[in-house]
Amino acid sequence: MQNPCCPRNGKRLRKPDTSLTMHGVFTPHLKENTTVTRKSARWAHRFGNPNLMKAFPFAAVCGTALICLSVSPTVLAEETTTQLDEIVVTADRKARTVDETLTPVTIITRKDIEKYQATDVVEVLRRVPGLSISNDGGIGKSTSIRLRGTESRHVLVLLDGVKLGSATLGTVSFQHIPVAQIERIEVVRGSRSSLYGSEAIGGVIQLFTRKSKAGFQPELVLQAGTNDTNSVNLNFAGGDANTWYNMGIGAEQAGGINAHREDTTLERDGYERNHGTFRVGHRFANHVQVETSLTQTAGDSAYDNAFTPTTSNPTETAEQQTLASKLTAPINATTTVTAQLGQLDDTQDNYDNGTFSNGYKTRRTMGSLQVDSQILHLGNLTLGIDQQKDKIQASDLDVWSPGDQQYSKKTNKNSGIFANYQQDFGKTDMELSMRRDASQQFGKHNSGTIAVGHDLSDNLRLKASYGTAFKAPSMNDLYYPDTPFGIGNPDLKAESSRNREIGVQGKWQHGTWEANAFHNRVDNLITWQPVDPANTWGQWTPTNVGKVDIKGVEASISTQIHGFDISGNATLQQANNISGENAGKRLINRPHHLASVDIDRKLGKFNVGATVQGEGKRYSDATNAATTKLPGYATVDLRADYQLSKDWAVGAKIRNVLDKDYQTNYGYNQDGINGLVTVKYAPK
Repeated sequence: MQNPCCPRNGKRLRKPDTSLTMHGVFTPHLKENTTVTRKSARWAHRFGNPNLMKAFPFAAVCGTALICLSVSPTVLAEETTTQLDEIVVTADRKARTVDETLTPVTIITRKDIEKYQATDVVEVLRRVPGLSISNDGGIGKSTSIRLRGTESRHVLVLLDGVKLGSATLGTVSFQHIPVAQIERIEVVRGSRSSLYGSEAIGGVIQLFTRKSKAGFQPELVLQAGTNDTNSVNLNFAGGDANTWYNMGIGAEQAGGINAHREDTTLERDGYERNHGTFRVGHRFANHVQVETSLTQTAGDSAYDNAFTPTTSNPTETAEQQTLASKLTAPINATTTVTAQLGQLDDTQDNYDNGTFSNGYKTRRTMGSLQVDSQILHLGNLTLGIDQQKDKIQASDLDVWSPGDQQYSKKTNKNSGIFANYQQDFGKTDMELSMRRDASQQFGKHNSGTIAVGHDLSDNLRLKASYGTAFKAPSMNDLYYPDTPFGIGNPDLKAESSRNREIGVQGKWQHGTWEANAFHNRVDNLITWQPVDPANTWGQWTPTNVGKVDIKGVEASISTQIHGFDISGNATLQQANNISGENAGKRLINRPHHLASVDIDRKLGKFNVGATVQGEGKRYSDATNAATTKLPGYATVDLRADYQLSKDWAVGAKIRNVLDKDYQTNYGYNQDGINGLVTVKYAPK
């Protein structure tokens, strides 16, 4: 049966038959590297022959393709054939090619993760244009990700469709996500609240757990490196054309480094993580598909308290479990219905010198129903509804205040309805999205996006968009109990933003390129401030006082020249306060300059590569005090791997080969020169 997304007139053909699945969404009946002739594809579209449509689902792109730094450059085929575009699902909440989306997208595949020999998710995300990192002292330590100058809480993060993040803190613990169990990452840059609701002010990051191909595929990966780093990850996958399963388990540990510069004991702060995942799915004869995934992660990290780095020995234990289920059913030749259910359990306990300090456990349950349909010639309509409930299941803050008993019973519910319409007008594409959220706490909130794309030529495309977005207050923002340290504010408003963007993307003989300019204005920014301004060591409370202005330009390129795969990007941005006593000052930890370059080369059974990454200076204080200025830095990593035999491969990499001494958060160390060796056994 045909997909609601219709073919485009002989140029870019929309996604066809939706009976196969890739990363939890329907994808065409095609193998990964299938190519089709443009002439045959045009005939299939023009005459509507079902057999031809099955044989040639869509013509490959001869126009523009979105550049993603982590996507390997496309080697252009002969004039009569071309390779199929990459499918992306996060940008529009349904499967589309990257050529069809009107928002910038970066795709990181399992192949990329293995090529970089990555040990955590943050390591691969650093290659995303406009994405900066703040880390509190090495592997397993608190890590914040900021996309296009927005706050870390302004990035929506999904795992197999389940929204990650602590309901109390309102942020995501990226350091605990096991990259060994990740198949694919899609990063959408720019506001998408019109489809997803809260959080998507700066963008959306969606991670997909590993999924099998046909046949039995066991895999064992062993790693060992400096700072007593070692890991073992075992994965089993299998199935056939209609049924698939994947199961993975792993354990990782690192002796770590001394996290804080003022810790004169020089004690190393280690980290341990255990994780497991299971994913199973089946496609029935009527093309109805069901799939379920379960991911469990437990991390134990030692860290340094910024106020007492020498006298205290704090540790954190964190557990996270996500459960996701999805059903997709084609109703007829033009309509598909998708239903999803998900649950996230997030637990954290904190200790100081071995004595329990505080902890919490939250549960997030969610569900969605979505209908995708073709309603007009070359037009597609998506309608959907989301439900979400956040609940604090347990809290041990009553050592501070009796008010914790009320805090532990707090819940927050949100309902959202959304619509998305896409229309093709020949060389011009148009997209309109609208969403209305109703929150138990702050009432109703509307958001929307309008985007237009126009083909200036077969190899050059211009895009422009305007979108509004918002971020709901966290449970801590709203209901934190009355303690000597802080108190919540139930009268908070949601943070809101208006994002304008214009971009151009193109393709030439040896690769692809893209450039975007963006301007985001955020109002009602939530900031924790002292209840008594004269006593900054007293009680703090959140208020809607902030307004920020973020402007930037990002450019990226992906190419293949003389056997070298080269991809890189650079971002220039300004993220400033425009209200209050710090008006005109930079936001905390926002570098003006970001850049990343990857160079790789295949030499027979060898693969060699290098990565250069750099960020400009930043401030760790809202007043931009000179004493909190962190200088810019650049690091160089080298890597190589060798295919010993059909089943065995070995790899090695050296990170920070120049032994650069730098900080991404004030006072916290980063690792110097360090190495890692990887051995992989994957019988074919």
